[in-house]
Amino acid sequence: MNAVNFMKFGLLPVKTNTIFLNSIVRKYVRPYKTTVSQIKKGEVIEHKNRHYMVTKIDSHFTGRGSAATKFELKDVITGKVIVERLRPSESFEVSTLSDKSYTYLYSDKKKVYLSNHDTFEDIEIDADKIEGGEKYLQLLEDDIKVTVSFLETEEGINPISFRLPQMHAYRVVGSTSIVGNASKGTAMKVIEIRDGIQVQVPEFINVGDKIIITLNDLKYIKRA
Repeated sequence: MNAVNFMKFGLLPVKTNTIFLNSIVRKYVRPYKTTVSQIKKGEVIEHKNRHYMVTKIDSHFTGRGSAATKFELKDVITGKVIVERLRPSESFEVSTLSDKSYTYLYSDKKKVYLSNHDTFEDIEIDADKIEGGEKYLQLLEDDIKVTVSFLETEEGINPISFRLPQMHAYRVVGSTSIVGNASKGTAMKVIEIRDGIQVQVPEFINVGDKIIITLNDLKYIKRA
């Protein structure tokens, strides 16, 4: 079994402080310590001998007897979500994440399958690890580029989340009647780009056109 296949199944043997990434051997970057007040959403921290991604921070929470910050934490391996109230004096180790670009191949109910165009490395990742929530799975289509974040540890690397690009071009598959006017007087209508996914666009956009939209809020940008 070659190195790529070993890495795909989490079996790649590594020496202490060394990992494989993009088929290049490099030194493992150790976690760095930071205080509760400096922890940011999206970072991965070591807590109770587990790795958790910070998914929500409530800095206005006050606990009994002393101020505390409420954190929503998601276990990067099991996906289990916990809520912790942490004191400002506490410190944690923040793990290093590495981002790599992949092309979407296909998916099933539980897994998403991706390929790296440069290295021909194929990986699979749990569908529920998509950033932003399950609704974004509907926006996946053939050849769309996604970014995968890998957690680096002394044992190796593991994909812990993936996110869609900021913008992407979709083919218009359906349209409705004109719904109103934009601020500059252009008539607008609602079109469909995927099953059940609709976007408001100028009236001159037709079925079959390809348009670029922002994926975080489904806003029309321009024709592709």
